[in-house]
Parts: sequence; structure tokens; C-alpha cells
Amino acid sequence: MKTFTGSRCLAVLAVAIAAASITAGCGDPVPSATSTPPSEVVSPGTPAPQTTVPYSNVNGSIPPTSGTIDKPSTTVTTRPDPAEITLRGMTLPQKAAQVLLVAFDGTTLLPAVEEMLSRDPPAGLLLLGRNVEETGQLKELTAALQEAGTRNGQGIGLLIAVDQEGGPVQRIREGAPTVPAARALGDSVSLEEIARLAEETAGSLLELGVNMNLAPVADVVDDPESFLYQRTYGGDPQLVADCATEVIEAFRNSGLIAAVKHFPGHGSAAGDTHGGAVVSEATRAEFAATHLPPFRASLDAQVECVMVAHLVVSAYDADRPASLSIKVIEELLRDELGFSGVVIADDLEMAAAVGAVTGNGTDQPAGSGAGGGGVAVSALEAGCDLLISTGTADRRQQMLHAIVEAVESGRLSPERLDEAVLRVLGLKSRYGLLPLQG
Repeated sequence: MKTFTGSRCLAVLAVAIAAASITAGCGDPVPSATSTPPSEVVSPGTPAPQTTVPYSNVNGSIPPTSGTIDKPSTTVTTRPDPAEITLRGMTLPQKAAQVLLVAFDGTTLLPAVEEMLSRDPPAGLLLLGRNVEETGQLKELTAALQEAGTRNGQGIGLLIAVDQEGGPVQRIREGAPTVPAARALGDSVSLEEIARLAEETAGSLLELGVNMNLAPVADVVDDPESFLYQRTYGGDPQLVADCATEVIEAFRNSGLIAAVKHFPGHGSAAGDTHGGAVVSEATRAEFAATHLPPFRASLDAQVECVMVAHLVVSAYDADRPASLSIKVIEELLRDELGFSGVVIADDLEMAAAVGAVTGNGTDQPAGSGAGGGGVAVSALEAGCDLLISTGTADRRQQMLHAIVEAVESGRLSPERLDEAVLRVLGLKSRYGLLPLQG
């Protein structure tokens, strides 16, 4: 047997150490599940890879951090959070704009809309029927909106949203599949077919430049006279839960943002909040048994956004609509159900929302602009993160100015606004709508 002594032993030892270091990656940190290769470029509107930020971070758990190999050290290396970095660079008016999802005029990029996008771009734009003509026009419009918003908004992409539920609520008629009303689907169509239709819808919307669908409807409705009857899957909570989760999962897997609605269950009361105040007298036990299960299932399916209704839910807060209620949003939705994604306030032009602030809950038509921007501040105070307005451009400015003034006066804390903005930016980061940070 040969023995190694002196310099030959040292040489052998050096070779062994070199081989070990190559195997271990030269002591560099192991890429975490949340790492994004530095060379990867995500253009606005392109869904980010699912590994970029795991959904578990949306609902409050701590994302994995990178460690080092073979080093007994507590030091960890983490990639800077693009949402937090973006937030730190924003002015107060930019933050106020970043919690608004607004409607607009035109089937092309009109000068007034371009001017809005050049100042303080909103979080997103909501497509209505008046914005849609045909496939080519819509593609050009969404591309122009995204380009203008990104160019003038620190590279922050826009949420471009639509109500594309199916049946009577389909803003886009060309270039997307014609989906039957939810009631028809729930009555006679398999879950597999519902998932297939949702997948086709998601692919078509993304192709058209739409990255968010304000769907599915998870209300449980028995009353054929309800304005929501055709828009809901049925009166059985389990059926509604099953159908809603199929849609949410199909959207998520395709890269389309879903927003389940109308929390905590508009089916618990008769009446339409578009036209006036609606009060639900359902008990907490009835909510637990009937109206909340589809929303619990939606959260389990990792839905990104929950839209809150404007109905008053007496069992939780007899004084304010759910969309303006800390008790419903913070205590029920966040604390009890554990949701920490984006909470959306339904259209703040609806009479039930405006009336809660002005005291005229039964005579203010949607889009009237009554009540100034105070309703937007109230929604943020209650815990909403993204506020829908289908009102005029002046209405949008009223809301933006009201939010800024509320922070400056001390009514709305800077921390609450930052929290809302950070949730919106986090959502955008997960779907490739924020610039990559070095």
C-alpha cells in the first residue's frame, strides 16, 4: 500500500476540497423557491412564473428565504420585495391613485384618458360595454392603455378588469366564449365542463389584454325574483362552492386574476344595492351554514381578491354596509376566515354605498357622484384595498383628492394606505405587472 506524505498529501487534499466546493455550488446561497433568475424579463401584462412569489405569502405565511450551504451561520439572503421597493418610491398622490379601479370612456385611447394615465395612473381600468366593439379594436385599446400606464407610472402595469361572468353579464361578446348564465351551469352542467369554460374564458381574456375578471359570483340565492338569481350557481351552498372553486382554479392556473363576489353573501337579503340600501337580517348561524361556505371554499382555492357587497349585514354590523364595515372586513373576512389578499369594494357609485355616507340611501342613482370622495376614504378605513368607481373622470379626481386630504389631515393613517397599496402592488408583482428589481 502506498502512503502519501508531505506535499503530495496537501495536493490530494486540495483536489478533494475543490471537488466538494463545485458540488456545493461554491458556497453560494441555494436559490429559493421564490428566486427569479436575474436575466429573466417579465413584460407588463405577462403573468409572472408561479414560482416567483408563492400564494402562501398572500395569505400571511412567511415565504422561504435563501440560506447557504455548509456554513454554520444564521445569515440568510433574500431578494428584495419589488412591491415594497416600488411603494417606497411613490408619492402620496401616486399611492392614492393606486387603490382605484376606474371606468373610462372611449373605444380607443382618448386624450383625456391618456392625460389621466400621464399624471397619477390608477391601479387599473374597468372595461364596460361602451369600451368594447370587436376583437381587433379591444386588443389595440388594452395594449395602448397598458403602454401609456406603464410609461407614466414608474413602470407599474395596469390591472385591466372586466365583468365576464357569463349569461347576462358578459361585456365582451366577440373574441371570448359565450358562457351560459351561472344558474344554467349549476343546474345542468358538470364541474368539468364549468372548469373547461372558465379555462377558455381565461385564455381568451388574456389574449385580449385583460388580466382580471370580476368573477365568479359565490352568492347562494333561492329567490327567483332576486336580481342575482341568473348570476348565481344555485341555492345549495356546496354546489355554489364547488362551481366557484372550479372557476377560480381554472383562472389561476391560466394566469388570470379572479375576484370572488359578493361577500359575505348578497343572497342573504332581497333587494338591489345598485338602487338603495339593502339590509340582511340573516343570523350568524345562517351565514355560517349557507352564505359563507362558498367564500371559505374560494379562499381555500387561493382566490386573489374578494369583492365586498354594499348590503348591511345586521348580524355583524347593523350600522354600515359590509364594504364600509371594519367588523365585516377586518374581523370576519380577515381575522375569522384568514384572508389577507386584496379586498375590493364593489362599485362605490352604487346608491347603497353613497347613501351610507350622505344619508340618502334610497335616492342616489349609480354614477351620480353624490357624496364627493368621502365614501372612498370610508372604504379604506374599513379595510378595503381596491376601490371600484364607474363614475366620471371628475368623480375619480374627487376620490383621489379625498384620500390625499384624509391622510394629510390625519383621518386616514399613512400606514393603512400603505397597507392597501402594498397588497395591490403585491398582486401586480405576482402577475408580472411590476418592473423587476435588481
